Amino acid sequence: MSETSAADRNVRLYPWYAAFYNAFFWMPVFFLYFGDHLDLTGVLYLEAVYYTAIVFLEVPSGYVSDSLGRRPTLITSSVLLVVAYATFAIGGSFAVFAIAQVCLAAGIAFQSGTGTSFLYDSLSDAGREDDYEAKEATVARTSLGATAAAAVLGGLAGAWDLRMAYVLSGLGAVAALFVTLQFTEPTRSEDAPGEKRHFGGQLLDCFGYLRQPALLWFFGYAVAMTVLNHLPYEFYQPYIELLGADLGWHTGTPAATGLHMGVTTLLGAYVAGKSAEWSQRFGRRRVLLSATALQGLVLAAMALVLHPLIALIILLRGVPGAMAKAPLRAGVTPRVDRGHRATYLSLQSLAGRLGFAATLSVLGAMVSGAPAESWQALSTVLQWSGMIAAAAFVILAVISPMTRRG
Repeated sequence: MSETSAADRNVRLYPWYAAFYNAFFWMPVFFLYFGDHLDLTGVLYLEAVYYTAIVFLEVPSGYVSDSLGRRPTLITSSVLLVVAYATFAIGGSFAVFAIAQVCLAAGIAFQSGTGTSFLYDSLSDAGREDDYEAKEATVARTSLGATAAAAVLGGLAGAWDLRMAYVLSGLGAVAALFVTLQFTEPTRSEDAPGEKRHFGGQLLDCFGYLRQPALLWFFGYAVAMTVLNHLPYEFYQPYIELLGADLGWHTGTPAATGLHMGVTTLLGAYVAGKSAEWSQRFGRRRVLLSATALQGLVLAAMALVLHPLIALIILLRGVPGAMAKAPLRAGVTPRVDRGHRATYLSLQSLAGRLGFAATLSVLGAMVSGAPAESWQALSTVLQWSGMIAAAAFVILAVISPMTRRG
């Protein structure tokens, strides 16, 4: 098979891989599943375990990708996800869940940075780099569509048995593994900058990119939005559960959260498909800042009151991340050399996840000992989340004109 035909095949297969990888049946029920065994602080600390594990796994996985190849790194990611989901399904204590969280963190870390690098490298081999932002938008739409379907099915399965959501996720991970085995490693030039560098040198090279003002702004934006996009995701399940209890349909919560997430993600899928077009029409940074403002409004609404109308507003929580994904990656990926790309993107992701881990730890300490079903505690953490969003928007908007060059 020629280099170009192999690259084209990778590009055709990649959306299938992304769909199976993103079949997160567990997403609409994980908080409920953990909450069956732990109090609110324990659930937040368990999430912090995941994000803290990224500290040790995110950047080394990017270095492995740049040094050993995209394909073996993606295969490793899929294997780790299979192990993680199996562990979640048999777990029932903080210790077992923590082990599963570490495996999940490893699986996601090995995909982070590598997936988009694999797509860009394959397009580059095929001489189609200009298609990157549009292809990322298409992949984002496909991924979110798969997540939406998985959310509805996972919620329905969770209404019967919360563990079944993790069993279904494991089957998706097996399918993703099968697709990665069909990939061909993109070609790498002999003098690619990162391939012959030791780990410390690779990190120094990647930090050097932050001397470019534009990359520095995108880096800060990625960190801020990692925190902001995860906050409503983290707390919408207990919000729906509290609302359900108030309305008298508490026992239907898993199905309700699954349906809610399915609609949310379908909205995100539509927006993701339009994001590249909007970026070209309105400007990349305007689109990105609009996403920040929208997420802040969602968080503020959640903090105000427990009401069915707010549950409808929360349907917009997936739109900002979907809106920002392709424009952000298009602003960053082409500016980083192939031999540094996965390491740099992993470093950027690490900073965001570490920021979120710290945020969760602080918020958890603020409501220490509060039961998972406490509206007062939930409202408190959401109020602080809204203030974080407002501060991030102001800082990013003020700095943006100063960092457009480079």
